[in-house]
Amino acid sequence: MIKEKNNKHLLLVKSTIVFCFLFFACQSLLLAQREYKKLPDNVSSSSFREYAPTLNAEGNIMVFQANMGEGNRWGIYETTTADNGVTWTDPVPLDSINNYGAPNDLIGGPSISYDGNTLYYFASFKESLGSEDIFYSTRIGDKWSSPKNIGAPINTALYEGFPSVSADGQSMYFICFDTLNTSDTGSSCFSIKVAKKDGKGNWAEPVFLPAPINLGCEKAPRILSDGRSLIFSSIRAGGKGKYDLWMSKLGFNGEWSEPVNLDFVNTKRDDLYASISASGETLYFLNDGEVDPKVLKKYPNMKGQEDIFTAFIPEHFRLYKNVTFQGKVFNIEDNSPVSATISVRDRSTTEKLFDLPVAEDGKYALVLTEGIDYEASVNAEGYSNIIFSEDLTELEEYKQINKDISLFNRTDLELEIYDADLMELINAQIQIKSLTTQEIITDIEIIEKENIKHLLLPIGDKYELTISKNNFQTSVFNFDLSSFVLYQKFQKSIELAPNKVELEFNIADATTHEGLEAMIFLYNTDTDERIAIPAEMGADGKYKVEVRDGANYQVEVRSPRGYSFFSSKLKAGKKKNFDVALTELKPNTKLPLKDILFESNSSEIIESSYKELKRLVKLMKDNPNIVVELAAHTDDVGAENYNQKLSESRAQTVAMYVMQFNIPRARLAPRGYGESQPSTTNDTEENKAKNRRVELMVLSINN
Repeated sequence: MIKEKNNKHLLLVKSTIVFCFLFFACQSLLLAQREYKKLPDNVSSSSFREYAPTLNAEGNIMVFQANMGEGNRWGIYETTTADNGVTWTDPVPLDSINNYGAPNDLIGGPSISYDGNTLYYFASFKESLGSEDIFYSTRIGDKWSSPKNIGAPINTALYEGFPSVSADGQSMYFICFDTLNTSDTGSSCFSIKVAKKDGKGNWAEPVFLPAPINLGCEKAPRILSDGRSLIFSSIRAGGKGKYDLWMSKLGFNGEWSEPVNLDFVNTKRDDLYASISASGETLYFLNDGEVDPKVLKKYPNMKGQEDIFTAFIPEHFRLYKNVTFQGKVFNIEDNSPVSATISVRDRSTTEKLFDLPVAEDGKYALVLTEGIDYEASVNAEGYSNIIFSEDLTELEEYKQINKDISLFNRTDLELEIYDADLMELINAQIQIKSLTTQEIITDIEIIEKENIKHLLLPIGDKYELTISKNNFQTSVFNFDLSSFVLYQKFQKSIELAPNKVELEFNIADATTHEGLEAMIFLYNTDTDERIAIPAEMGADGKYKVEVRDGANYQVEVRSPRGYSFFSSKLKAGKKKNFDVALTELKPNTKLPLKDILFESNSSEIIESSYKELKRLVKLMKDNPNIVVELAAHTDDVGAENYNQKLSESRAQTVAMYVMQFNIPRARLAPRGYGESQPSTTNDTEENKAKNRRVELMVLSINN
């Protein structure tokens, strides 16, 4: 009997142990499913009440409402995290907002834009159209601007509050009431409206969300980063008695799904003001708990202890998957921020989806939701454009991409200006005119490198460029920087055609005046290039040659065998006629050699004389049967004996030069005449120069 009792007792103990194990296991499982935790005490303080947490896309900035002000005055505060929400900095009051109105003004319901650059909230400032209106502030560096009323049609003479703007900035959700309703629990009831921006970027007339969203007692909507998932608080069937958190998704057919109760965090008390970062993994929300006894002792009128909690979101409650681009838009020249606009399109349909403004400090956060092949263009007035794409039709997981975007506000137009005949780079004048104002622009920076001009042209205008150079034909072209500019560097080659003039040569025998056949060669002394231009004899027996207007030429007419050559200098200009008389080579025929120059008081030949000496060599080779005298003369400056010796030395120098081209010494007779045979009087410097000469005289012709 005792043994039987013991066995029953043992069985009871074992059953109890198994039951307890299963109970606690279930409890642990339930707790794991409902696991959430309060934010650190420096943020969710037991001494104050915190409301309406809101996060930027990255999830490292949180703004919330709290009664931390003097006398428990409500205001808006900001805190940041650098370790994914494990710790948060001490909240900083947004003084430009909190201190804007009167001490008794109510400020709350903050909602930070996903790029972190605009903060929306409601307040009862004197500028309000009703009891409370929606206001906004923009981020300026690490500060916020003074409040600005968002105005009609969103704000009315009634109540509007708790705004939430979609990641693309195109939709605003908020609560309002036409008449004050209360629920069975005594809670104030509101309805949710949405306003959308029109094609001009203005807010259109708000509309009430349809059922199953609005059933009569809703509060605190929060549109998530995907732009399709809406979390809101509501008192409705299926809830736990007070405000619960619910989620509905906007289908691609434009209809809202039946709201689902977020039972993994909802309690029997009020659960409100949810916020989720773009990654969609963590929920921040308000939990209404019992007041800490120590706080109640200090603040006996405290009716609730609202704190901010976080919870891990189960997969089936997750929003649509996103990709977040964030970074800075800046000027590549000086790294200064650029306030731009990011325009997003659907690449498959080319439909424009939305425009995302970039803040004054250049910071942006662009959230793109799965299911679309996107194209984004970055645009700023007076700056270049950038286009990038992201195909999210089959996105598998949330991604965060850091993408700094560099823009430029002027292009580098590299101009290579060529001589169209020689294909050599040349310098030219550049005139730049704005086709918008029709005015000549004189302050464009032009940098020249290796004879190539770089024009730094500001973006945002259409230009007319005129390229000109003396004695060349002008070239004009347009360069459009008034619309879409993707590239900073451009190259353009300009060929300027030289103006041409015609020269006419009448070549004849010096004695008989009968026309002769000859060859004409022109040397452009400006370019140091030897250019042979063929001449054609016209019906009138004259030779006609086109040359470059304004250029300096050395002209050489080569005669048939038995005749002298002709050389001269000219600057091409108006049409010019040349009568060239060629002397037949006979004994005692004298031919002056032009431009045979020597160093002062020296027999050393100046380099520029070699062109004429080479013509002399050609004459000797073309006429191998002639013997010539090389006669050198001087002016009368200096002693007669000195001039005689100097002329002899110079004649010898000319003969030595000619002989090195295999002209026999026997065909040359170098002689100096000093000052004894002047060609003109030595009364002027010009005449003295004429007397300092070298002449060629035919001594004999050996058949």
